[in-house]
This record gives sequence, C-alpha cells and structure tokens, in this order.
Amino acid sequence: MSYSTSGRSKLLWRTDPRPFRSSIGFKTENKHQYRGIISDTSVVEVKRSQTVACLILLCVFLGSVIPSHASPTQKRFALAYFDVDVSYPESGKPGETITVSVTATVKKDCEVQDLSVELFAYSLSGEPRLIATIPVVKQTSVVSGNSFQNYAAVSIPSDAPRSFLMAIASESVRTYSYSYSYSYYSYPYYWYGVSATRWWWYPTYYSYRTYVDTVDKETGPLTYVLAATPEYIQLKADYDKLNTDYNKLSSDYSTLNSRYAKLNEEHQRSLSENENLAQALAITRITLCSFVVAVAVVAALMYLQKKGRIVVSFQPRTKK
Repeated sequence: MSYSTSGRSKLLWRTDPRPFRSSIGFKTENKHQYRGIISDTSVVEVKRSQTVACLILLCVFLGSVIPSHASPTQKRFALAYFDVDVSYPESGKPGETITVSVTATVKKDCEVQDLSVELFAYSLSGEPRLIATIPVVKQTSVVSGNSFQNYAAVSIPSDAPRSFLMAIASESVRTYSYSYSYSYYSYPYYWYGVSATRWWWYPTYYSYRTYVDTVDKETGPLTYVLAATPEYIQLKADYDKLNTDYNKLSSDYSTLNSRYAKLNEEHQRSLSENENLAQALAITRITLCSFVVAVAVVAALMYLQKKGRIVVSFQPRTKK
C-alpha cells in the first residue's frame, strides 16, 4: 500500500481597495457689517454657503454611493476534479447580510473527502479573517456529471474596510488504482505408479489496491464591500462643518431679519408721527400768522379812530 499527496495550492492574495479620489476646492469671503439693519451682502453670503454645502453633499453621494443590491454575479473555480460555480451579489455594505450560492459539478470519478468554499473578509490591519464556510459534499463517491448545491447567508463585518470579500474553493479527493501479479508454485506427484517424483506448476494471482489523495485550492474575489473611504470621511467632515456654519448664518440672518422688521416698523411709525407733527406745525403757523395780522389790523383801526381820521361804527344788520 502506498500513500502520496499531490495537487495545486494557491496562496490567499489580497486585493487593494479601489481608490476613491476626489477633491473640491472653494473659497469664500464673509464680510458682514451690521449697522442697525441687515445688508444685501449678508443675504448673498447665506445663499452662497447654502449652495456650497449642497454641492459638496452632491459630490459625496455621486462619488461614493453605489447601489448595494446589484444583480447576482457568478464566478467559476476550476479545480482538479470539480467545477465550482459561486453566485454572489456584486456589492454590499458593512453590516449587511448577503446570500452566497455554490454549485459543484464533478469532472472525474473520485471519492470526495471534503469539498467546501471558505469566505474571508479583510480587517482594518489588512489581515484576512474567516467569516463563513459553505460545505458542499464530503465522504462520498461520485462519478463524472454529478452535481451538488448549497448556499449560506453571510454577514459582512461592520468594521470591514473598502475591499473585496475573498473566497477559497478547496477539494480533497481520493482516487484508487488496482494492480495484479501472479507466481508459480510446484508440488511433487506420482504418475501411473512410477515412483519418480515430478513437479506440477500452477499460477497464484495477487491483487493490490493503492490510492492517492489530492488536495486542490483556488482563490478569487467575490462581493465588493462599500465601506467609507478616508476621502469620504474627510468630505463628510467638511460638509458637517459647512452645514454648521450655514445653520449659524441662517440663525444670524433670522435674528437680523427680525431686528430689521422691528426697526422698519419703528421707522415707519416715526415717519407717520413726524408727518403729523409737520401738519400740526403748519396749522399752528397759519393760525399764529392770522392772529398777528388780525391784531395788527385792529390796532391800526383803533389808532386811526383815536386820531379821528376814521370813524368805525358797528350797526346791527336789518332785514329788508
């Protein structure tokens, strides 16, 4: 009996996260001068801050948001004795649960010791960690054309970085071979009473069965993890800061607008009072002038009457 192990072996490789590069530059000048009432410059700056915040939010979503429920994608792992087809969603977000289906088709007759698919996710330090194992078949004799299926619900780690989930399809199979041999043995016998010893040869057969264990593995990327990138985090921080500034400016604008409305109301009231006072002053001036003229006329008449130059008499009015 002999024992040997052979087969291909591929190391788990790491796929670097896809880069997400974006930059947004902007420059604003805020010069506010409040002199009792709000100026047009304040309104323009508030609108400008609001526009910049909306543009940054739009760029963030256009640059980093990808639909997480894409149509399923299929990948084939070609092993020595099996073709393993894995179906999986194209992308997913940290914390989500995805469904991974495995279909294995036998290419050559063998005895399966174990056939499975292992799923790995990268940690923040870059090390792969096992998150699920999908067993397909084990301890079974199979023939070419047989098919086996299995599936599993896999949760993407909440702290997974932006990278691919990795899969390792591995098979361990045993194949048998048979060999035969024979040898001749002899024994003495007597022939027709003759005492001479003779030898008769006849074959003896022996059969031998040997087996070989084969282990094969193949590695490949599966679902892409849509985790937040450093660029997204920075843009989100910039957006939050701009949003805070906008809320502060909006609050200041509301305060100044209320103050402006109050001052405008007081101004209108003052204008109305000033107009009433101007009308009263004009009437007073006219009355005073009329009184002075009347006094002057009466004084002149009295003076002329006293000198005898004029006679003033008052007679009652008679009806005709």
